[in-house]
Order: sequence, then structure tokens, then C-alpha cells
Amino acid sequence: MRRSLISLAATFAGLTLLTGCGSTDASTDAPAGAAAAGASAGTTLSDVSDETTKRQNAEKLIADCMKEKGFQYEVPPPLQMGSRSADFTGPSSLLKTDDELRQYRQKYGFGIYSAKLFPDDPMVKLPEMRPGNNPNNKIREALDPARQKAWDAALGSDAKEGRTEPGCSDAAYEKIFGSADPDQQAENKRAYEKFRTDPAVVKAAQQYGDCLRGKGYKVASTEPGLIDNGVYDLINAPVMNGETVSAAEAKTGLTKEIEASLADLECRGDYATIARTRYATVVTVGGGAG
Repeated sequence: MRRSLISLAATFAGLTLLTGCGSTDASTDAPAGAAAAGASAGTTLSDVSDETTKRQNAEKLIADCMKEKGFQYEVPPPLQMGSRSADFTGPSSLLKTDDELRQYRQKYGFGIYSAKLFPDDPMVKLPEMRPGNNPNNKIREALDPARQKAWDAALGSDAKEGRTEPGCSDAAYEKIFGSADPDQQAENKRAYEKFRTDPAVVKAAQQYGDCLRGKGYKVASTEPGLIDNGVYDLINAPVMNGETVSAAEAKTGLTKEIEASLADLECRGDYATIARTRYATVVTVGGGAG
């Protein structure tokens, strides 16, 4: 987790500068690094608030560190975290009861097209990524090339190569969030592999996939950990491919999305039950650092 958080600091404060010339809005995905560092699926609103506070504290430390190194750096506005729809899709949805999931999906589906139709609804509202709101864009742009390179090095980002290197962001985020525990990372991977290879889970995942395919949803994989997002990926593909979606198309798309999301709910059966009752602390980690 720490590495992702550090990457976000460099991205948001430094590398974001490289994309500042483009425009983004509420329907735009977060830039590289932000998704990995954002609130994980299943995160509660209180968790998001706490993480936002920690990020702001880390940014203050970065500002102090940069000042000590002779550079100007201002604490940027709080970064908005992910949509609550993440709790109702993918691995996190496995922790929801059928009734909880049905209530959400009957209106929002997976939260894909509904986010376009109801952009201000907190249940599907997407985070706004507006690089222009970061005061450090102008600060860096005002420097000559040599000074920009030094500024990037001090922060911990290499704008030319798009790499993150040790710097103020590393120190700040490590102090606030702590270092990643290698032993815990290894344990997470072992626990997730146990989930993926559990014969009962494998059998249930296959039944899940067979049910979906029988309904006409040609999911790419029936493997545990992949089947969770199978239908979501099918519905989200046009959006991810950059296709422009009009309001009328979004309305039609939502109707199909709701139908697909409810089919997904109907088919998940034992797979979701086993995940929720035996592997609740494992499925949302996904074998990573957490």
C-alpha cells in the first residue's frame, strides 16, 4: 500500500503536471497511480475521510520538505476518492448480501452508465480529477528546465521518464502511512492463493460462470478472483474503449446494465456465500499488500 501512496504523491503533485494541459471532468478516470492509491473496494465513508486527512497531512510534510530543499510547494486541494459503487461490484460485492446488492443494482446496475445519468448522485458519483486545481502545476511550469528537473528530483518524481524515485513524497507518505510489511504481503498472497485453489471455491466459480454463459454473458474466465468482474467487464468495455456515450445511449445502456448486474447476482450463488463466510478478509485484498 505504501508504494502506491507514494506513487500518488508524485503523480498528483509532480507527474500530474505533464497532463495538466488536458481537460478532465467527473466522468474521467483518475490518472496513473491514483486508482491504485485510492480507497480500496469495500472502504467505508469514515475510512475515506480518515485517509483523506492522512493524505493532507502527508502533503503538508512534503511542502515542509520541499521548502527545506529550496523549492516552493503548496498543499493541493484534497483528492476526491472513489465512487461508492465500488462496494457493489467486483470482489467487494461478494461481501454484500443478495438483498443489499439487489436494492442497489435495480437502480444503478454496476454504476457505469448510471454515473453518466446521475452524475451528482453520491452512490455513483465519480471522483473529479482536475490537474489545473493543483497549484504546483504553475509553480513547476514557471521554472526553467534545469530547475524543473531539480524540483522533480526533490519531490521524488522523474517527469521525463515517468518514474518515481526517493524524495520528499516518499518520506512524507512513509511517515504518515508507514512502511509496507513484507511478511504481511507474503501472508496476503498465501491466503489469496488458498482462496483461489480451494476446491469448493473453484467448483462454485465454474458454476457461476456456466450460469452466466447460459444467460448469454460470455465471461472471459471462470477462475476465482476473475469471475467476480466478468459481467462488469463486458458492460464496461465500450466505456473503457473510449467510445462517446450520449445521454440517450446511456439510458439504453443502463437498462441492459441493470439486467446484466441482476443476472450476475442470480448466478453468483455458492461462490459469493463461500467468499463471504470463509474468505471475507481475503477476497478484497487480492493477494496484494493491502
